[in-house]
Amino acid sequence: MRVTLLALAVAVTTVSVPTVASAQVPMTLQEAVSYALGHDPTVAAKFAAVTDAAHAVSVQEGQTFPTVSGTLQNIMQKQYNYGGAYALIGLSPQANFSQNTASIGTTYNLNSGGLGLIQLASADATLAQTREDLARSEDLVASTVTDAFFNVTENVGIVALDHSDLGYQNALVAAARIKALAGVSAGVDVLRARVAQAKSASTLVAAEAAAQNAREALAHTVGVPLSTPFAVPVVVPEPPLPHGSIDTLESIAIAQRPDVLSARKALLAARDTRKGWIRELFPSLQITAGFGNQYSPTESVALQNEIDAEIISQNAERALLSLPPLPFPVVPRGSPGFWQIGLTSTFTLPLVDYGQRHTERINDDAQIAADEAALANTISQAQVDVRQQYRAAQTAQAQLAYAQEEASLGTESARIAQLQYRSGVIALADVFQAQQTSVQAQTDLVDARVAYVDAIVALRVALGIYDPRSAVADL
Repeated sequence: MRVTLLALAVAVTTVSVPTVASAQVPMTLQEAVSYALGHDPTVAAKFAAVTDAAHAVSVQEGQTFPTVSGTLQNIMQKQYNYGGAYALIGLSPQANFSQNTASIGTTYNLNSGGLGLIQLASADATLAQTREDLARSEDLVASTVTDAFFNVTENVGIVALDHSDLGYQNALVAAARIKALAGVSAGVDVLRARVAQAKSASTLVAAEAAAQNAREALAHTVGVPLSTPFAVPVVVPEPPLPHGSIDTLESIAIAQRPDVLSARKALLAARDTRKGWIRELFPSLQITAGFGNQYSPTESVALQNEIDAEIISQNAERALLSLPPLPFPVVPRGSPGFWQIGLTSTFTLPLVDYGQRHTERINDDAQIAADEAALANTISQAQVDVRQQYRAAQTAQAQLAYAQEEASLGTESARIAQLQYRSGVIALADVFQAQQTSVQAQTDLVDARVAYVDAIVALRVALGIYDPRSAVADL
């Protein structure tokens, strides 16, 4: 009796899902990884650290580079019998006053020795470090979920194999009984076949329990209810190896991995800090500039009233002389606008600092040396990761090919052994041995498929060009 792994895996997957969750849509690997990343508290904390560091970079950029701002201002004041601050010199404020101002201005602070740029480089390095921490946490979550997911796949495949083995043992029991009734073989063959049958049934029960435990462990890892069904693939996918030579893959990893980028940023920040050691020898500059329009309706009204009063007085005198009256001129509204520019320079030279600048230079040099060593070690680690993961993927691919051949030959050998036993060519012990070898070969094939997928995912993560979601997108 030959039962295909495909049909049995479908049957086991369908039967093993709890009845309570049967109405739910099974969760795929991609959905499981995405859900886990969106609900993991460590990832959330790392993401918050990234947003905080990004905000710090934006604040530092605003303090380092010119800022441009627009202003709209309206002033309205009313008072009665109020002398004001200038009553001492005989001036009193107007009872009603209003003024409108619209302007655009900029401010640029040039700190001594480029201190702002140094602080910006330090903030940028901190941001790169938090992004590396986030990527590491996301990769860990994605790897854990992927391993748990394919652990379920592996256990489901084992259940399918145990179902097949039990069917094989049932057929052997039937064949042994027929031969015993015909007097071809001894009745002890039936007892031996039944022993193997009972052992296969016991193994199947344990495998089904292990598969259910693996499902619940996966649900716990993802953070969903334990009854959540998962879309376990019938056949484990076999994605191809990345294209390109090992040197090309190493170059990709060195250019794209977050840990390498973080180490580069840290070294650049240390070098900028070292360059800023002589910042006290340069002045700090503050440049301001702006333009706009300012207009006070109160002043226009007051001027218009003065002119009107003067014209009325003159027209009264002209009327006595029988002269024509003068026209009332209108005071122009608005103003031609304004602009302003300013520069403030400050130079401060420390005269007594108790060795601060000397020790600062020594510390800066030490930081550069440490960051250079860290960058070299990080690049070397990236190269090691790519080489080992690529070699592991190649090895898993070769072992998968051998396991496929081994499983095919083992299945055929067990089928032929069963036919030979029915024909009386071989003994029952030989059939048991052939079937045991076949089951082990098919188990090795399931393990090899899962090992190859795990190796491909690990290689993708090592390259640094895949995020946790895209690394499992085609699985």
